[in-house]
Amino acid sequence: MNHDIVPTDNNNSYRYTPSVMSKLSFLPQTKPTTPSVVKTNGRSSITVSASNGEWAYGAAPRMFLIHIRSLIKNGSDCVDAERHTVYLDDTYNSFCKNAGIHYLGSSKDNVMQMVKNLATTSIILKNWSADGFIAHSFFVANTVALNYMTDENKKSFIEFSPQMWALLTENCVPLNPYIVRRLRSDALALDIYQWLAFRANGARRETRVTWEALLMQFKYDGYPMREFRRKFKRALEKIQLAWPELKVEITETGVIVRPSLPSIQSANDDADTDAGVADDNEPMNPFVS
Repeated sequence: MNHDIVPTDNNNSYRYTPSVMSKLSFLPQTKPTTPSVVKTNGRSSITVSASNGEWAYGAAPRMFLIHIRSLIKNGSDCVDAERHTVYLDDTYNSFCKNAGIHYLGSSKDNVMQMVKNLATTSIILKNWSADGFIAHSFFVANTVALNYMTDENKKSFIEFSPQMWALLTENCVPLNPYIVRRLRSDALALDIYQWLAFRANGARRETRVTWEALLMQFKYDGYPMREFRRKFKRALEKIQLAWPELKVEITETGVIVRPSLPSIQSANDDADTDAGVADDNEPMNPFVS
């Protein structure tokens, strides 16, 4: 199997995010002070817990998951679907470049630690429906091998758990690589962009979401509302600069999302927009409605 990675950041390709990451803020943006964090969106919720307090948080693990989903969607030779395994680049620099992770030499240990912590993260996904309730509990990965700090002659890879692989191979949401690059150092902005890419794409009518609902989706119960609103507005300003066609209005009670030009067409006029259409033949996520 050829494990060479072809960079996906070009004018004719898109990034992709699992739909669960567009509905629920998958990971904390900053390091929590609690053993677990719960996010809720409508009838779905996610509880994320760190092994031994070693949290995956911030922008790096988000960019990593977007990169992994993109490799799977684009049919990369680095993906061994039968073993739920994705092989990573041979060098640390090429890994960060292709994943779009902003890095400096001094941050190498931090980036690798975030990927390790992500692999050992425990997740509980819950979903309520008219037919009842279902919950799934699992770790992100069964095995992770990162040899960038020891022997780069050995292949680095991550073998995902079956449940996490189901999330990574569900119907995905296309993202504009230009916008992702603009936001790659801002975890909250990445979360909000993924949500808006899902909400705005194909919307036929406006959607109103309260501040209380947004707080539970992107932060957690008890987080200071005033601080959250300030940070949300600042992150939204960054997104609108990169996606000027986005129609979102901030109100006293929350936000109004109106039908907008899909982000994959914004600032990306030369791209083949058909490449950004989700494949209806892909299995839908069985955990989140």
